[in-house]
Amino acid sequence: MRIEIRQQGGPNLSLPVPLSAAGARLIIRLAAKHGGPEAEQYAPFAAEMVRELRRYVQKNGHFTMVDIVDHEGTIVKITV
Repeated sequence: MRIEIRQQGGPNLSLPVPLSAAGARLIIRLAAKHGGPEAEQYAPFAAEMVRELRRYVQKNGHFTMVDIVDHEGTIVKITV
């Protein structure tokens, strides 16, 4: 998975994040603990969602999950 943030007149950021790291129990627990009530509610399903993403990518290839451009020209793109 790759997370890209591009800003007009600001620093750009590109982070490669392996799906195995996104589905790690430690990461899920930390997100549930510090992410607020919504994160705590969905934490039990996170590992299953990551597993399904891996299966989808193996079968169909990579895809863009999020592609947002705001009015100031900032771009946020998450590719799995």
